[in-house]
Amino acid sequence: MKLLTKTSRYYLISSVVIFIISGLIVNHLLHHIFYRQIDETLNEEKLLVEETINFSDSIPDFSPVFGHMIEVTILNNPHKKNEIIHDTVMYDSRTGSFISYRHLSIENTSVKNQGYIINIYKPLPESESLIAEILIAILVVFVSLVLVFGLVNYFIARRVWIPFYRILRNLSEYNILREMPLKPIRSDIHEFMLLNQALQDMSNKIRQDYLNLKEFNENAAHELQTPLAVIKSKMDLLIQDESLTPWQLNLISSVYEATAKMSRLNQGLLLISKIGNNQFANVEEIDLIQLINKTLDTFREMIEYHNIRVTRQFDPPVMLRLNRALAEILITNLISNSIKHNVGSGWIELFANKEMLRISNSGHSLTINPDNLFERFRKSGSTNSDSVGLGLSIVKKITDLYHFRIEYLYDRESHTIQVYFN
Repeated sequence: MKLLTKTSRYYLISSVVIFIISGLIVNHLLHHIFYRQIDETLNEEKLLVEETINFSDSIPDFSPVFGHMIEVTILNNPHKKNEIIHDTVMYDSRTGSFISYRHLSIENTSVKNQGYIINIYKPLPESESLIAEILIAILVVFVSLVLVFGLVNYFIARRVWIPFYRILRNLSEYNILREMPLKPIRSDIHEFMLLNQALQDMSNKIRQDYLNLKEFNENAAHELQTPLAVIKSKMDLLIQDESLTPWQLNLISSVYEATAKMSRLNQGLLLISKIGNNQFANVEEIDLIQLINKTLDTFREMIEYHNIRVTRQFDPPVMLRLNRALAEILITNLISNSIKHNVGSGWIELFANKEMLRISNSGHSLTINPDNLFERFRKSGSTNSDSVGLGLSIVKKITDLYHFRIEYLYDRESHTIQVYFN
């Protein structure tokens, strides 16, 4: 949900809550005001009736005068003063319905020492109707104000937040591999300028740290290759020395194998670093089936040596846009992995179409969690000591780079790796 939508929703919800509370308060106040006015009118009418009772010999019919029902009863004996005002409901035979009234009842004694009872009934529907009309008018005004202020607030907020969205767009377009710094923005809002400046400083620092780390990795990998090459060449010379005893030859062979493994490890880590740094930017159309067949020809001797049966099922054409070197590394590592971790007289099945590549092979059970199979230095549990545990990690890096999805499946000593291209 967008920020403007969320703030507008909160504004609308709070406005509705405020309106409901305000409506209840206004309704209470209006009823209080109208009831007070009605009570004052009833008291004025009561005084006029009492004055007539005290100073007139006859009691006229007051209903036509005041326009509502007034009942006056003269008693023979004095009566103690008592006054009550309240709401009541009475049946109106003319309309055939019940009508609400404000009822003032007073019992008292006149100056002539005669008791009397006065009942004044003032109908409330007119007042209620007036209150309802006032509330409707207030509702219309309030809703109109809410809509107007909501639109004004939306357009003002939308204009105010323009620099923020420019900052977001600049961040989305920023690429650490490019030398272009984060684009500056202009705004008269102090907070957005502070945010933009902080992001520029941070991006410059990240870019500098990236360049330093990249330079360190390249230098370290390059400098390690030279002493490793020297060690391997010296080992070659020592192995050719006929004066070595079997024990010495075994020690030298162990050192030679460890050095070769270290060289492969260094190359693998350097390759992962280069992939992460997107140093394989050139892409082209790659015929995946042709590349798979070529790679299988490369491993033909190893496949025949282990007596592995290879089955291929392809649905051509399968064309992918990616870097050729990375495509070769991807296929080589997958096929190499299916051979290294296979069993004698085992099998390999390959399937490829426009949507996916699937490589299945026989093999021993895993000794690690399958979820960790694509992590660095994780081995599937085979006894192959030559593996440095980076093959599938490199595969995962390449698939992530091109937004492919990779998964591993295992069922009854059958291992399957599937790469989805879409």
